[in-house]
Amino acid sequence: MAASKHFCSDAMPSTSLPPALRADKALVRQIADFDDRAENVEDFVELISAASVQAALRKDVALLRKRLQEALKDGNADAVRKTVAGLVKDAERLADKASDAHGRDLADRAAVHLNKARALMAKAMVEVGRIEPPALRLPLQKEQAALRKALDTVEAEKGASPSSIDTLQKMVPGIEQFIRRLEPVRKAGDWMRTGYLPQVARVEAAIKRVPAERCRKTLMAELDFIEADTNKALARADVGAVQSRALPTLQRIERLAARIVAASPGIDRELARLARLAGSGADAALAKRLKVMIQAKATTWPSGAEAADIDVALTRFEADLGKLGAEIDKASRKAPAKA
Repeated sequence: MAASKHFCSDAMPSTSLPPALRADKALVRQIADFDDRAENVEDFVELISAASVQAALRKDVALLRKRLQEALKDGNADAVRKTVAGLVKDAERLADKASDAHGRDLADRAAVHLNKARALMAKAMVEVGRIEPPALRLPLQKEQAALRKALDTVEAEKGASPSSIDTLQKMVPGIEQFIRRLEPVRKAGDWMRTGYLPQVARVEAAIKRVPAERCRKTLMAELDFIEADTNKALARADVGAVQSRALPTLQRIERLAARIVAASPGIDRELARLARLAGSGADAALAKRLKVMIQAKATTWPSGAEAADIDVALTRFEADLGKLGAEIDKASRKAPAKA
């Protein structure tokens, strides 16, 4: 039953009574009840959005008011009270009808937004699922889950309400905005798959070819640090940081690994050549320096706690070897030939 407003028995009803009936307190209360229910109908009419439903209810309440005015023209108070009692019941039924119409109107309005929100969430789920790598996808999945939870909360409500419609009206643009943000992230993910991850694979392959185990471990540790920083950046959807910092670092490590692989055989050959010269009677001090370099090449070359240090150490080792080679060559030329 529709809610009704309560009037005191001596309240002045909105329907004007003929002077002869104004003293009839029972009739005054009946008229107040009628007006209360008729006003309820009119209140619901204002809340309903469908024009055709509004028109039908306005027509019905106008007809009830007309019937009431006709009844009040009867001079017999008992007959008037009996007729008005029937009109009060009719008005109450009309108020219930208006309440139901309002509920259906709310449900219809909510359904429009709810169906759109559901469709958008389904689209978002598909679009998010296409994004790779997982580090780039996971933050979006969390955001999508929060939107889904908010929608589930609205769906769990029993019956539509103005507040739920307002929530849905605000939710739909939020989901649309979320979907618009997915396309650039997807493109960034495509770059990650086609550009960044192949670069990581190339660097890993290059490091595996480095002959010195200690150096390999150092460079692989560098990759671990880069991966951690990359995941943090992707959690913020900051692919720009990966492009501007991680990728150049990977490229430098790849070049360094390739340089180490290329330099190692030549250094070994040069050390072996100098060892033969030193064994032919070269200066003892030079031979000692050569022995230190041979041991370093076998154990710690190229030394360094990170890629930049390794790069510097490699350059320094090559320079020291070149200098030592020149000195041993010079000493060997001065040494007297063996009989």
